[in-house]
Amino acid sequence: MPKNNNPKPEERFEDLLEDSLQDITVLKKDGKILPSKKPPAPIPTQSIQDEADVLEELLQQDMEEEDAEFLSEEPAYLRSGVQHQVLRKLRRNYWVVQDELDLHGYTSDSARVLVTEFLSNAKKNGFRCVRVIHGKGHRSSNGEPVLKKKLFRWLQLRADILAYCEAAPKDGGSGATILLMSAKS
Repeated sequence: MPKNNNPKPEERFEDLLEDSLQDITVLKKDGKILPSKKPPAPIPTQSIQDEADVLEELLQQDMEEEDAEFLSEEPAYLRSGVQHQVLRKLRRNYWVVQDELDLHGYTSDSARVLVTEFLSNAKKNGFRCVRVIHGKGHRSSNGEPVLKKKLFRWLQLRADILAYCEAAPKDGGSGATILLMSAKS
């Protein structure tokens, strides 16, 4: 039987071409190809440097002895010009605590750095109410809370702290302080 060189009717060129091109996506008529990957976000280097400078400045603030007299070691504080009901609301847990920092086991120098960074981050994230756990001083050499007194002084030096008070007994009592920060940037 002679060989037939003609393709079978089901194997026409047009059909073979259509089968081979079925997975191909047709480009838009303008011929432009859109990039599939988004460009990386710009790095705000100046903002990062500004925040680092402010943090460094806050850490370098030296408190002179005569300035220490006006600072209170009371477990509650209200910045002048702020209504008394703000402190009352803070004591009654009117605001939800949005973040907390535990200072157990830290020295006063490292605690100051942590508090400064914590409050800067809280401000950056828009948090208004935060808690700092400083402990009751049971493990200190004299049985007195060292970090608690220092924390009160640090907080009173910051313009963004409107009020603070001792936490409720269920939230740490005299071993924790609830802070209310201003909403302004």
